[in-house]
Parts: sequence; structure tokens; C-alpha cells
Amino acid sequence: MDHRLSPAATARFILLLAIVLFLGGCRFLPWRSSPAPRPGHGLQDGKAAGHGEEPRIVFEEPDLPQPAGEVATPARNRACGSPPPPGRRLPQVAIIIDDMGYHRRIGGQLLNLDMELTFSFLPGAPFTPELEEHAYQLGRDILVHLPMEAKDPKWDPGPGKLLLSYSPERLRTTVRKDLAAVPHAIGANNHMGSRFTEDRRAMRTVLGELKKRDFFFIDSYTTAASTGMEEAAALGMKTGRRNVFLDNVHSRDKICNQIGQLIALAEKRGWAIGIGHPNQATLEALTRCRKRLLRQVRVVGVHNLVR
Repeated sequence: MDHRLSPAATARFILLLAIVLFLGGCRFLPWRSSPAPRPGHGLQDGKAAGHGEEPRIVFEEPDLPQPAGEVATPARNRACGSPPPPGRRLPQVAIIIDDMGYHRRIGGQLLNLDMELTFSFLPGAPFTPELEEHAYQLGRDILVHLPMEAKDPKWDPGPGKLLLSYSPERLRTTVRKDLAAVPHAIGANNHMGSRFTEDRRAMRTVLGELKKRDFFFIDSYTTAASTGMEEAAALGMKTGRRNVFLDNVHSRDKICNQIGQLIALAEKRGWAIGIGHPNQATLEALTRCRKRLLRQVRVVGVHNLVR
């Protein structure tokens, strides 16, 4: 007896099998899409570092505060505007590039800009040793970007993080390891830290380790209730605070506007500190406006602006 299925029966069987596979999720089919990435310490939509494509980094927590009393309204296109009158003393501006160590290409291009930028390196980033050495050879100010606990647990500060649940001794040990990963650093600022920097006791423990090395501390000011600058000053450390974030929005034009706000604030009081990050828009904005920016302000290493 011939047990072979007729063509019509074969077609019905294949159709039924396809329906079953579709309803079951097609879990073994090779074209099934990858699951969405889970929140991590900042790597998104990119391959692991060292495997070709450079990752995109979540640079800070959202909804960052503006320091009270420091809002300055720049004139239109102020960042690329006219030079000051001859003989006028230029205000001083420090621009810190945070989150260094993950973006090898863009980090290198920012380092090679003919501008006295300051660079803050994440201690656990794969390219920190290479880029940090490059920054040192160029004579740039180098900071340790200390990863600190955020209020929202979905924002993981990454390797070397400092959490409020740690004992004082574990905090001190972690800080020492973080500092060892950035051997040419002369100061530090916080990465994230909206929860951690509000805790005076924890900040005092961390800052005590920095003081032993004669470091200064820049408060990145990721929360309006941060105690970082106050506690550093209370310990007799040189300190300062971020005034303007340059690249909350990754748009060259918007970053130029933020640079204009930074300049306007510096002209108002003589100096200002801005923070940017290694992304293409920030690189393009700084490249485009570099010459005209340098006519309006004196860009200095951040160690010149701590008090």
C-alpha cells in the first residue's frame, strides 16, 4: 500500500506546521529577533568594547538640576559670536569630558583637539588605560570619574561603583581601587550619584580617601541636594561644582547654545565649569566653535578653577 501523502495533504501538513511554530514563538528559528537589552551600566545598542563597534553610553541620570542663581541667557549664536574688545581680560572656562574610557575613537579625537580640555575617566572602562596615558602625555588635567549610586536602581553606575549599603571600609577599599585604575589623576568627580552624594557620611568617607592623595573634588551636581562640594570644603579640600551640562541633548546646535550659556555665565562672574561627554555631536560642536570660543574665553584645566 502506498503511504505517501497526496500533494494537497502535504501542503495542508506544511501549513499546519507553520501555524504551530508561529503560535509557539518560533523559538529556534535563526531569524528570531534578539531580546531588548536590560538596563545596565550604560552600554546600549553596540557591541562589547574591543569587538568592533563602539558602544553608546548613557552619560548621566536624566533630569539634571541647574545650579540655583547661575542661569545666564546667551545672545543668539553666542558660542560662535564676535570676539571681545581688544585688551579685555578673558573669563576662564573649564570643560570636563566625562565618561572617558568606553569610546576609543571619539575619545581619542577629543584628546587631540587643540584645546585645554579636562578628561574624567571611568575606572572600569576598557580603554581607560590607553586613553588616560594619552591624556597624560598631552599634559591634560585628568580626573577619576567615581561611579556613585543613583536614586533609580535601573541606573547602574558600573564597575567600581560606590553604594550606600557598603561599609565605610568597603567604600575606602573601592575608592582606592578606582584611583589605582587612573594613575595620573589629580582630582575626581562623581558619575551619577544622585542618591550617594546626598549622604554626608558616605561622602565624607570617600572624600577622606581623596584628601589623603591631595586630590580636589568637582561636584558633578546630579542632584540639587548634593553635599559633595560642601563636604569637600569642610575637609579643607579644593573643590568646585559643575555649572552647565553641555550635551543633555545630542545635537550640535543645541550643544553650541549650551556652550554659549557657559560663556555668558563666565563673563558674568569671571569663570565657569561645563561638563560634556564623548559623543559625536559634542565633538562636532567643539570642533566647529573652537577658534571663536577661544577668542571669547580662556579654556583652562579645571585645577585652575577649584578653590
